[in-house]
Amino acid sequence: MSYQNILHSINILVTSFTVPSNPKVQEEERRMSSQKDKQMFSNPYFIECYYTPKTKEQKEKELRAHQEYKEEIASLPLQQSLQQRPLRLYKGFWFHEIILPGILSLHHHLHPTPSDIFLATFPKSGTTWLKALAFAIGTRNPYALLSRHPHDCSPFIEGFFSGPRLPDLDVLPSPRQFATHIPYSVLPNSVRDSPCRIIYLCREPKDTLVSTYHYSKGMHRPEAAPQPMPLPEAMELFCKGLSMYGPVWEHQLEYWQESQSQPDKVLFLKYEDMKADPEANVRRMAEFMGRPFSVEEEMNGMVGEIVRLCSFEKLSQLEVNKVGVRGKEFGLAIKNSSFFRNGKVGDWREHLTEQMAEKLDAITQAKLYQSGLTYSNS
Repeated sequence: MSYQNILHSINILVTSFTVPSNPKVQEEERRMSSQKDKQMFSNPYFIECYYTPKTKEQKEKELRAHQEYKEEIASLPLQQSLQQRPLRLYKGFWFHEIILPGILSLHHHLHPTPSDIFLATFPKSGTTWLKALAFAIGTRNPYALLSRHPHDCSPFIEGFFSGPRLPDLDVLPSPRQFATHIPYSVLPNSVRDSPCRIIYLCREPKDTLVSTYHYSKGMHRPEAAPQPMPLPEAMELFCKGLSMYGPVWEHQLEYWQESQSQPDKVLFLKYEDMKADPEANVRRMAEFMGRPFSVEEEMNGMVGEIVRLCSFEKLSQLEVNKVGVRGKEFGLAIKNSSFFRNGKVGDWREHLTEQMAEKLDAITQAKLYQSGLTYSNS
């Protein structure tokens, strides 16, 4: 689940803060300074954003703001989730406490450029695949994915801002690609009101539930893992929206409605359609991104090569995607291979009872009534 890759981005911080007088800020600085994961600092795509020199006053101001975000978050409603981690309710959606400081900070500090592309998904809806495709389309170098995990290609924007030190995104080359799980209504105005573009990938809720459930069972270190939650219990929480960034229906609807009113702003893709005709949808993505394929590229088979190299079958067999873990500094141990469990359309049929499927379908029908949003071949 891509959620842990947000955590992977969060910890990319430079810890050269000067200790201010506020004890709470001192404590926060010590905590962040103690987080040392060499893997975090080995990715040049991220770390250069934190090299910009800052004055003592700037560092102290950022630390105080981060502490204020945490104090605000502590007042939000708290509930357990199907991931067996507590979530906070913010603007109608459920978020992990680690993510919320970044979301609050984005509203003050994110300044997108017109050429920026945001890759938006609800967790476990094809995020890894979307990142791989967008990276290959944008760079025209799908072969880079042979040695680079897709989650190291398009960083989660909320992860960039979740630590006390603000990144300098201006050092990243344009056009930039960022990922996010943030619902449309919770995105900062700077994103919604700017000419930047958003690609949203939607997945049928039953498959999303099953993928979320299996992924969540592997989120914890073996020695710290809670007892696995029964699937029926997890489904009840999912139906109540108690999943990271949930509820799924409202999440999908917000982006769907924006894609209908602003088709030049939001491209809405469906996972099931992508699986049925990947080449046609890769062309749609390329056109939307301002990177259409030339006649020569079409004749040379570039579209088919991108689809092949970004396929589940290919990515899941690459060594870079089979070894290594993420989230260790947060008490987790997410294997890179866990982002490639199945990828099939209709996998829910192997896991949900008829009664469970009927309940989810009834909720979906009620939530999406008269919206025009439907799912294909699910």
